[in-house]
Amino acid sequence: MSFSFGFFRFLTYGNLFVVGFFVLMALMALLIVPNMSAMVATMFTIGIVFIHNILCLHLQKAVKDPEVAISSNFYTFIIILSVLSFLYSIYIFFSVGAMMAISEADFIKMVDANSMQGAEKPPPGMISAIRKVVFGLIGIHGLAIAANAVLSLIFLRKWKKEQVAREEEETTLDI
Repeated sequence: MSFSFGFFRFLTYGNLFVVGFFVLMALMALLIVPNMSAMVATMFTIGIVFIHNILCLHLQKAVKDPEVAISSNFYTFIIILSVLSFLYSIYIFFSVGAMMAISEADFIKMVDANSMQGAEKPPPGMISAIRKVVFGLIGIHGLAIAANAVLSLIFLRKWKKEQVAREEEETTLDI
């Protein structure tokens, strides 16, 4: 197994875990604040990435074992979901960039405005540190989604070439 294939597997399982966690958090938030329009958009974008990673698992099985049967529309479907997953990662990058553009003073004001009445306020240095860590983790998530989408297209192309070569070999043997 090559390093890139192992990295592809690692990213797929990691993304499934993180996106599954996001789905769980979104469903729990839906129970508390039933804002359907925001939740539908969130579940749609997260669902695209989740389904893409499930398809990546099928692709990995097919790359490892050429005898694994895959449906005829798999090729098109995974390309579409790879592009949509890549667009999701770009959205994540732009969101982090927009949030980082907000000054720390304005961010602290937003946190103070949204905090509970009577709750103890954390020190400003702590808010700044938490902000940097959270935005860093979200950026890593976006990078992992983008890398997984690109690797899935690379391995899909490799799988397709192997399928064409196998079909050509079978037709030449039949003559």
